[in-house]
Amino acid sequence: MTTAPACRRWLCRALTAVAASLVASGARAQAGETVVVEQRVLLDERLTPAAARRRALEEAMAEAVRRVAGVRVQSTAVSTMAESAAGTQSAYRSVVQLDAAGRAVDARVLSESWETTRVPELGQQVYYRATFAITVEHEQGTPDAAFAVDLTLPRTEFVAHSADPRQNDELVAAVRVTQSAQLWLFSVAGDSVHLLIPNEYQAPVEATADARLELPDATWRSRGLRLRVSLPGGSERQDELLTVVALRGPARASARHMTLLEFQRWLVRIPAGQRAVGFAPYSVRLAIH
Repeated sequence: MTTAPACRRWLCRALTAVAASLVASGARAQAGETVVVEQRVLLDERLTPAAARRRALEEAMAEAVRRVAGVRVQSTAVSTMAESAAGTQSAYRSVVQLDAAGRAVDARVLSESWETTRVPELGQQVYYRATFAITVEHEQGTPDAAFAVDLTLPRTEFVAHSADPRQNDELVAAVRVTQSAQLWLFSVAGDSVHLLIPNEYQAPVEATADARLELPDATWRSRGLRLRVSLPGGSERQDELLTVVALRGPARASARHMTLLEFQRWLVRIPAGQRAVGFAPYSVRLAIH
């Protein structure tokens, strides 16, 4: 087996946010219904232009799913709280679409522009306007209400102390699944999804019904396989989402690094009754020295 330091290097790279295109690369969806959705997002002090584009795409994806497949009523919702000088804002993560009866699996930007208007009471307002073609696939089969997975973290904020990820806070997830299943662990940052477990050292984790376990477990952590947070250069804070997928049967991911759309495409082609998904939102901030 490769030495423990190599394990650490691989996992640190896996948690590093990588810029991803708003439009998924690779093969287009093989099936599904495509709808055209227009979105307009106000650019304010809390949004960079890139973040405005991402929000427009996320809202367009959610609207397309509502039009094509509808949304099932859920007992819980996944959200994060973003703090800023302008106040507190609750923002739903785009992966909340996993609770819908269908999934956006492909997106194309048909047109985009920046518009500036002047409002007497507010002054100059800048908007990002875009028109998207979104392809939605329906879920296969019916979810099993008795099959669920719970994912928690000891806290919701973690600190990046150094450019060397080995000095940064560690993530250890607590997981419980109601039925025996294989566990796959992913990190979602912006438009990018990173497969953390399984990896080149560890197979999918086999969990028994109602067992409570940690990912990575103590044995793997003692070998040097640790999940440590990091931030892209120039960033002071980033919201991320840890996601666990419990599977009743074997599966293969197309790649270790995927766009959000590619991740949706992988999930929608697994029968709904054969999988359960759990979320744990968290934020990473730069240490104040």
